[in-house]
Amino acid sequence: MSFEVQPVVLEGRHVRLEPLADAHAEGLYEIGQVEEDWAYMPRGCFASLADCRDWVAEARGQADQQAFAIVDRASGRPAGSSRYLTIRPAHRGLEIGWTWLGRDWQRSPVNTEAKLLLLGHAFETLGAIRVEFKTDERNLRSQAALERIGAVREGVFRRHMVVQGGVLRNSVYFSVVYADWHALREALQDKLRR
Repeated sequence: MSFEVQPVVLEGRHVRLEPLADAHAEGLYEIGQVEEDWAYMPRGCFASLADCRDWVAEARGQADQQAFAIVDRASGRPAGSSRYLTIRPAHRGLEIGWTWLGRDWQRSPVNTEAKLLLLGHAFETLGAIRVEFKTDERNLRSQAALERIGAVREGVFRRHMVVQGGVLRNSVYFSVVYADWHALREALQDKLRR
């Protein structure tokens, strides 16, 4: 099995993850203007459609990442975005991050199914042995969401990043390893059935 991340479409019942494209910019801009939703992201919310287009181009231009648009299947509208980051083929690992959702899709099955699709592809198609997540220590909602999907909290990288406003961010790391995957997949599928 070759650990080579390529553009792919991942289809679920609620969402479809598509390689991020210029065509997604307008829909992402419409839902990506709420400052509060971007408070713990590396950058602030979109200031204009041109700003969103620049963000899409930058995300697509990262050779060591695969960026996805999260598309709501019911409406066909972009619901947010996520990425594979820190791709380490020699160690069969990667990170899932840069995840954000518009207000209409927060606290819905969208995040759970998007994570299920991304994890499933990583473990079952790519052959990953480790998938990690990191979040700002101040972002308690993100930490709770990662715990809800079954990721294991590993620790805190102190003064890990300089983020918006020059804040020295502590990053909390979580992971899912292959040994956890089958039980976690069942639990996520069960959540989605409910």
